[in-house]
Amino acid sequence: MRERVKLLQAGDLHIGTAFSGSGFGVEKARRRRREVLGTFRLLCEAAQTYQVDGVLLTGDLFEAEWVSEAEAAEVRHLLGLLECPVLITPGNHDALLPGNPYSWGEWPANVHIFGPQVEAKRLPELGLTVHGYGYGQKWVRENPMRGYKVPDDGGLHVVMIHGSYESPEQTPYWPVSRDELLSLGADYVALGHYHQAQVLLDAGGLLQAAYAGSLEPLGFDETDEHGAFLLHVGRGGARVEWLALAQRAYRRLEIDLDGCSHLLEAADRIREAVPANWQGQDLVEAVLVGAVDPALQLDLQDLAERLADLAFHLRLTDRTHPDLDGDAYAPATAPGRFVAKMRERLAAEPDEAKRRLLERALVIGLHAYERGKAVTS
Repeated sequence: MRERVKLLQAGDLHIGTAFSGSGFGVEKARRRRREVLGTFRLLCEAAQTYQVDGVLLTGDLFEAEWVSEAEAAEVRHLLGLLECPVLITPGNHDALLPGNPYSWGEWPANVHIFGPQVEAKRLPELGLTVHGYGYGQKWVRENPMRGYKVPDDGGLHVVMIHGSYESPEQTPYWPVSRDELLSLGADYVALGHYHQAQVLLDAGGLLQAAYAGSLEPLGFDETDEHGAFLLHVGRGGARVEWLALAQRAYRRLEIDLDGCSHLLEAADRIREAVPANWQGQDLVEAVLVGAVDPALQLDLQDLAERLADLAFHLRLTDRTHPDLDGDAYAPATAPGRFVAKMRERLAAEPDEAKRRLLERALVIGLHAYERGKAVTS
């Protein structure tokens, strides 16, 4: 009986994702779609490089609504090249509904796809049993493994779950609690569904339950490095190595535009703030903050065009506010009286969203005054 096995854990690839609402534009969206499949190829190469004993794919391998037959065929081909078992738990985005991507062709003999019933897949050559469940529909409102316990047979036991850890009971995506994970009695629980890597249970330096996160990040809520876990599973847990396999990263940072009075100055501040190792490669959301000249109208599209070479994709979010602390607007003038009145309203408004609207109204109003001066002068 083997004392330890080497496994690769990955999940939530969503192969076939169209990135239609990403704001990338058509060509970049197509490129990102190809890159997701390319990262899956990197995962398969890692399985060969590290000579793993098995691969665990913890759900949402496909984006069933968009994946093509050609993409699914490439996945089957790549997995068939591996000289180890591959275990797949279909999730809510690739559930085993009629016409699902898992039904489009013949899968290699080394691939096992869990169905909509709890199943124990024995791998006697490894002294390992993998327990799993595949979504038969888009929603799994109750924990299908509640009360389930792996046998005490001297072998290694891994459980695969595509579910929501410590979420409200009404979640439709396999709710599971800490106590329920512990009660399984497994040496390790590999989870999918959450797209950020997250350790749930560990003891004595060993990992007992964790999300590996999405292999390739899919949105600005999936920041920083993404990849897979290389697990060395033994009695009572696993030692883990992180494999950074994603081709790009989503980054988010705040950039202070305090005192900016024109777009060129704002563009220079943004360019200086983005780290060199992000530039040209990553997807960057720059949140613009600070007190700017009230006469400055931040045209985000203009700024993005000036900075088109700064990142693979740049998203600008305006959180600046007009600088009202100076004496640029004399109280005796119409603009000055307008500013004073708006200051009063801003000071009295507790709601942040309404404050943003008032600040926007202030800037528009000041621009109207400026245009009026230009016309009458």
